[in-house]
Amino acid sequence: MNHDVEKLWELQTVLTQLNDREKQLTTKPDAFAAVDREWQAANEEMTKLEGQIETSQKERRRVEGELTDQQEMLKKYQGQLMQVKNQQQYAAAWKEIDAARKQVKELEDADLKAMGDVESLQKQLDERRGGSAGLKSKWDAEHEAWQSSLGHLQKETAKLRERAATIEAQLPPRVKADFYRIYNQRQKTAMVLVANDSCSACRTRVRPQVAQQLKRGELVHCEGCHRILYVETPPS
Repeated sequence: MNHDVEKLWELQTVLTQLNDREKQLTTKPDAFAAVDREWQAANEEMTKLEGQIETSQKERRRVEGELTDQQEMLKKYQGQLMQVKNQQQYAAAWKEIDAARKQVKELEDADLKAMGDVESLQKQLDERRGGSAGLKSKWDAEHEAWQSSLGHLQKETAKLRERAATIEAQLPPRVKADFYRIYNQRQKTAMVLVANDSCSACRTRVRPQVAQQLKRGELVHCEGCHRILYVETPPS
């Protein structure tokens, strides 16, 4: 069997094992996953409340700005009332004063509402933060237990990475580049077995001529999926 082909198959096997270990490292156990979902939901709720508080505060600042302007206008109209010279001017001045007073009253009510909204939302946020303290402690404990249980997997993963690097160093650059090009394009499977005279990945039939090439240990690509084909050598 061609040395490169054997090394490529070994590399594919190691990488498959490595991918499996890495998936296990990132897969949350049920106990932690349940607490994590609850903690994430609590965080999302608090973030939502913080956003609502910010929106209400902006609205209150806007209302207070308009209220200040209207109060100044009311003072102006009241001052003008003392300078009227006839009944017609007097009626017009009172009309402006009434309109300004109405606007001031509406803005004062809106300001009170905005202030009440902020206080209510802040109370909800404070209560949620207080209630989440215990949940955060539980999350920390479950997360630490999960991470502690990963020690053996982390060691296995490190060893597999070292082994993959060792195999790569034994391959010609062109062969390694071809392998990883296919690996990245084909769902992390660059090399597949031939089973029942067919590619085990795409089921494309292996022609007799290709089968002879494989027996000679040549590096051959599937005519269907373009992965590298491998034939297991029977034990002698």
